[in-house]
Parts: sequence; structure tokens; C-alpha cells
Amino acid sequence: MATVQHLRADEHSSKIIEVLNKDGCVVLDQVLSPQEIGQLQSDMQKQFDAIPDCQGDFYGYATKRLGTLFTRSTLFQKMAILPNILETMDHFLLKGCSEYQINLTQAISIGPKEIKQIMHQDDPMFPFLHPGQEAMLNCMWAIDDFTEENGATVLVPGSHLWPRMQALNLNYEDLPPHMLTQGVMKKGSVLIYLGSLFHCGGANRTQTRRTGAVISYSLGWLRQAENHYLAYSAEELRTMPERLQRLLGYFVHQPNLGSVNGIDPYNFIINGEKDQIFAEFVPDMVKPLLKEYREKIEKQAA
Repeated sequence: MATVQHLRADEHSSKIIEVLNKDGCVVLDQVLSPQEIGQLQSDMQKQFDAIPDCQGDFYGYATKRLGTLFTRSTLFQKMAILPNILETMDHFLLKGCSEYQINLTQAISIGPKEIKQIMHQDDPMFPFLHPGQEAMLNCMWAIDDFTEENGATVLVPGSHLWPRMQALNLNYEDLPPHMLTQGVMKKGSVLIYLGSLFHCGGANRTQTRRTGAVISYSLGWLRQAENHYLAYSAEELRTMPERLQRLLGYFVHQPNLGSVNGIDPYNFIINGEKDQIFAEFVPDMVKPLLKEYREKIEKQAA
């Protein structure tokens, strides 16, 4: 039977990367303290109690979902920028962009009698083929214990390596049991998996809800699944760590993608700089070529 490897909470990113390259998924055990888990459970329970179940064949009919997590509990801000997780994102995503970003935040509470989701990959939200380059990675945080009975994520280790002829493929519902495993883990742990890995939410066969929270990262030049620019006010953004502010999309992806009247959006929103000279944002490796060209043409024109 397939398995998902478990590593220490403080495992070096090189080992995390090694396992992800091989299996496409890995669990870091009990990253959060019991006190932090207690706070998260308290923060989220009241908010879940106030909303209805989803109504959709993919999202479910006995499942509740909440986005905009960074103002729902300040702990999510810490979880998003843990060093060994960001080092892992550096490895996979900076191969294909100058900066990466947070794609999505979503707390998910699977209720009793919810059926297993359809088997899927997450990266078809970006409908293009990208062999050899991950477009996104997900971190599924266990706010409750994840068990086989209460809907722990079903995983197909190694499926990120399968040949791919189209961006969307939903034809893997009849995989033999020995190819499947579940992301069983204690609360406070995190399951990291590649966007190209086949997986799905498990069926909840218990009488209680199972809550987790996804923080997803993607290439910085792609449209984010969650519109962070509308989700958080400038006042809310200013209370967050700078690394998180930039991960939410307040940066210019080189060359020249995402500026506001020639101003870095971080400076525009966070620092209130509205009257700067219209700037260019080009990679350092290109700057000498541009300078050499301009000097050459100016000399010829003199």
C-alpha cells in the first residue's frame, strides 16, 4: 500500500524537497503547539458556526469553507511564512518566476456524511501544460486530527510524475487501493503536496466535523485563486509582517508586471508613496545590456 512520509516539524527544507520530488506529498508532524491549536480551534469554531454548508458537487453539501484567513486568526500569518516551508517554495517555484505569491487561503470543515471528493489535481485552475515546473504547492494544516474515518486527504503518491497530455484530467476514480493513502496526521501538523499530485478530500464517516486549512502558493505571474487585493483593507495589510504583505501580491514581478503608475504596489499601498518617478522593473541580468545599448546609441547620435 502507498504511504505518505512523516518528517519532524523543524526538518530541513532539503529533506522536505527530496520527499516531495519522489512522492509529491509529505507531512511535517505537530508544527503548532497545543496552545496554538487551541487558539485556532476557538477562533474558527465561532466563524464556522455562523455560515451554512457549501452547495456544490465539488465543494460538497456537508462541508463549510472560509477564505481570507489572515484576519480570521493571526496564527495563520505565522503559519504562512515558516522558514522551512518558504525555503521549499523557493526551490519549486523560483525556477519559474522572479517572485511567488500566496494563491489561496481556505479553512475547510468536512461534516458528517460528506462523501469523498472526485480525484483531482489542483493546478488545472491554471489551464496550461507546464512540464518540469510546478505552478503551485499546497499546505493543508490539520486543525483537528485527520483520520481515515473523518476525511483525511486521500493521496496518490507519485502521481505528479505521470505523463500529462492535458491540463484537466478527472479520469482516475478507479485506481487500485494499493496506489492510495491518506494524509492521516495529528492536529497541528501540515501536509505539503504539489499542485500536480492527484488527491481528494476523504469521506467523513464520523459524527463530528473535521477541520483543516489550506495555504497555497503559486508562481508570481499567475492570477491568484483568491483575490487578496479585495480581501484585505490597507489598514489590515499594514498590521501584517512584510514578508506576508509581499506574498499576498504586493510586489512587481520582473519585468514590469504589476506596478501602479510605475510604482511598486508595496510602496504604493503600504508606504503611501504616490508621487514617485515612473520606474522600470527589470531583472539585474538585463540592466547591463540595456545600459550598454543606450550608451552605444547615444554615442552614435552625438
